[in-house]
Amino acid sequence: MDFKDKVVLISGGASGMGQLHATQMAQQGARVAILDVNKEGLEETAARSKNIHTYYCDVTNIDLVREVIRKVIADLGPIDRLFNCAAIMPAGLLKDLSAEHINRLMLINYTGMVNICQTVVPAMLKRNSGDVIIYGSTAGMLVTPKFGAYGATKSANNFYTKVLIEENKKSKVRILLVCPPAVNTPLLKQAEETDQPDIFNTAFFKKYLTSSPEDVVNAVEKSIKRGKKVCYPGSAKFTSFLNRFM
Repeated sequence: MDFKDKVVLISGGASGMGQLHATQMAQQGARVAILDVNKEGLEETAARSKNIHTYYCDVTNIDLVREVIRKVIADLGPIDRLFNCAAIMPAGLLKDLSAEHINRLMLINYTGMVNICQTVVPAMLKRNSGDVIIYGSTAGMLVTPKFGAYGATKSANNFYTKVLIEENKKSKVRILLVCPPAVNTPLLKQAEETDQPDIFNTAFFKKYLTSSPEDVVNAVEKSIKRGKKVCYPGSAKFTSFLNRFM
């Protein structure tokens, strides 16, 4: 797809994968709307290109999501591509976490994604055109100590997206589930600073189970162009195989 003057919406666009996707799409001439609660990150990302437009939005607030997306469409036009990147990834043993903490992760990582998708995707399906990229994770596949709360949210994202793909397989809307391994973004740093999983300290993890953000972005673009339904960047392919074997 030629993205010159196309409209791209990115949740979680103030940092990490969302920021990188925003930068890449803007360089291709797209009009990019980034949503986030990180005001400083919004400003920093917008400074990278005049094609990036910022919108403060708490994705857990469905009324605000609808209001902001209406504004995006009024400002820029109908949305041609959607990236769902908003997420948090604090780590910790389930026994040490409060119900409120676990529910907050689900609210941001899963409910936030649902709020965005259910507001944007129906219009794409009606036009029979557009791209939907949803970030799940390999963390939603394999049992990983200290990732119980985060993994549950990503398992929900994985399942939601696979059903969305199946239900709309006859549509020309391209829907892609991205299941990356650990990626060197602020999310990984957040996990390290809360309760670092033991696997993070292994040489195997650092060498084989991590990917660069740039590699993930490239894998996403290749997967969309090739018509794939699920993208497993880098070592995630091995994790996917291991999951099926288990």
